[in-house]
Amino acid sequence: MAASAGSQIAATLQGYAARGVFSGFSSHARARGREEFAFTWLTRAPMRLSYDARSSRLRFIDLWPRVGCYPGLAADLKRAVHEHQSAAVPEHRRIDGRRVRLASALRDGSFSLVLTVRGAHQAYAVQRGLNLVNQLFLLLQANYPEYLIECFGFSAE
Repeated sequence: MAASAGSQIAATLQGYAARGVFSGFSSHARARGREEFAFTWLTRAPMRLSYDARSSRLRFIDLWPRVGCYPGLAADLKRAVHEHQSAAVPEHRRIDGRRVRLASALRDGSFSLVLTVRGAHQAYAVQRGLNLVNQLFLLLQANYPEYLIECFGFSAE
């Protein structure tokens, strides 16, 4: 079951790469049922997504670095993550807590996103996780453009 879950995640991500949503897709098997994926999307820096088959966890590792250096940014990101499992977000963008449990973490100033898959909803978790990352990116563009400029080299224009 765990191997098929990891295969489903890899296939879902590969589908996004094949459609040109992101580039530079790679997959690496790790010890103890873990797999790590890397791809470039939204910024020039590669994103890292790991899947732990034992805990059924998808983790966007260090998704937004140096968040702790920008007042209010970490709290805004955590609030947005929390809202995506509530009625505050339209149903078509909401993450169903019966399928995926959502959490965020701030370690050494870097923001990570964790999705714990409940049951056989790996493709759903990948899709909703990517949608949430996109929503967080839009929040950064709207409210914290200086963060994107300083941390990712975005144009000031």
